Amino acid sequence: MLRFRKYFHHFLLICGVIFSQEAFSQNSSSSPYSRYGIGDMLFSGFAKNLGMGGIGQGLNQGLYLNPINPASYSSLWLTTYDAGIHLGSSELSTKTMSQNVNTAALGYFAFGFPVKTQKWGMGFGLLPYSNVGYSVEEYKSENLLIPENHTFNGSGGLNQFYFTNGFSLAKNFSAGLTTSYLFGVINQDRRVEFFDAAYFNTNISNSSSLGWFHFNLGLQYTFDSLRIAPSDSIRSIDEQLQANKDSLKKLDVVLALQPEGADKNLLLNQRSLLDSLIQANKAARELVHTIRGKSNWDLNFGLTFAPATNLRGRQSVLAYNFRYVDPTKRDQVVIRDTIQNTTGLEGDVHLPLSAGFGFTMKKGNRWLFGADFSLQQWSDFTYFGQSDSLVDSWKLSVGGQFTPNERSIKSYWKQIQYRAGFHYSKSFLDLNGVHLEELGASVGFGFPVRRAGTTAHLSAEFGKRGTIQNNLVEEKYLRLTIGFTLNDRWFIKPKYD
Repeated sequence: MLRFRKYFHHFLLICGVIFSQEAFSQNSSSSPYSRYGIGDMLFSGFAKNLGMGGIGQGLNQGLYLNPINPASYSSLWLTTYDAGIHLGSSELSTKTMSQNVNTAALGYFAFGFPVKTQKWGMGFGLLPYSNVGYSVEEYKSENLLIPENHTFNGSGGLNQFYFTNGFSLAKNFSAGLTTSYLFGVINQDRRVEFFDAAYFNTNISNSSSLGWFHFNLGLQYTFDSLRIAPSDSIRSIDEQLQANKDSLKKLDVVLALQPEGADKNLLLNQRSLLDSLIQANKAARELVHTIRGKSNWDLNFGLTFAPATNLRGRQSVLAYNFRYVDPTKRDQVVIRDTIQNTTGLEGDVHLPLSAGFGFTMKKGNRWLFGADFSLQQWSDFTYFGQSDSLVDSWKLSVGGQFTPNERSIKSYWKQIQYRAGFHYSKSFLDLNGVHLEELGASVGFGFPVRRAGTTAHLSAEFGKRGTIQNNLVEEKYLRLTIGFTLNDRWFIKPKYD
């Protein structure tokens, strides 16, 4: 009964996080650059990844979920779920003005569990994929030198619900597959207003509903320190093992030529003894490897590939001319005529292929360092049959983690996980002859709550995107991510009722 109650409480917590998404439905983007493509592409990792500059291709830790590379799920030890929220503040600047914007949104929710401990793991989750959130006004005088006000507004974006599996295919080698369903609505409005009552204003509203499947394949391979640089004890065992194998080969040659009799029976007994020694050598080597491997270096490589996909969509367009009832207040409109009213127009949004690779090097549970490189072929992007003049993008992330002593009893500060990292990227935007860059640095902390099997994560990312040159906008941002990782043992058959 107590176990059932505990599982029920967990289930309520999961449902509460999922359905509380509406409470955090504000856009997590306030950038004019989210006007292009399907909006700002959001990071697919969690607070732990963000604190280390966004690395995750080669990250493989059995007590934490890593959605960046699905192969990492193969190492899960316990049932694990993650949840987090994003808070942000940004300053948008041009040569003549600046504006501060604050945002808040649900970050992510994910759940994973081992089907077979450190052999096969699976999980699912919900997190944002892209965000559209902008409001831009531009004053200009074109035809007949009549002042015009051009307004561009956008909202919405895509979310992804994913299901992932990770398998251990061989010792130190694992593979995984994430199947995601991308869905969402993107709303974009354009309005041209004249400051002369003799002219009609124009409004064009575009709403696109998108959804379809997306796949991400991952591989990971681990080199442990004892394979790279074996210890003296393992070298000694290997030498003895090889000597016994050589003796066994020679003995097999002699046995093949030996006639039946007492001498052959003696040789067979010797062969049985050598075979037992070889098995004992192998067991001893595995024992030493297991004991010493816990405190030595591991080098883990990761690779992911997401093929191109076409999202299915329906688009509605409404365009009309109008006038304001009161030009001074501009709060009520009178529609003169409808230019276009199209609903349910079917089409596709072509998302390009992406790939990434990276590594992590760690020493026990104390030091961890890694780097990732990823790229996306955005030059192939189309939106309902039209290209958006996007270019290929790439990103480099470097980061690490240090834990002084996770088993410390006297000092809690030594149990804390300290993280830091940075990233540099070339975005998919090439505007006014400038290929937009983004540069950011991050710090993070993991606060363990041992008796609760929980770790609270806090990450802060500082960065800059764009430039004030060539009539563009420069963004300086601070993003905070608060997350929680909970571990528990599920699906264990009780011995006593």
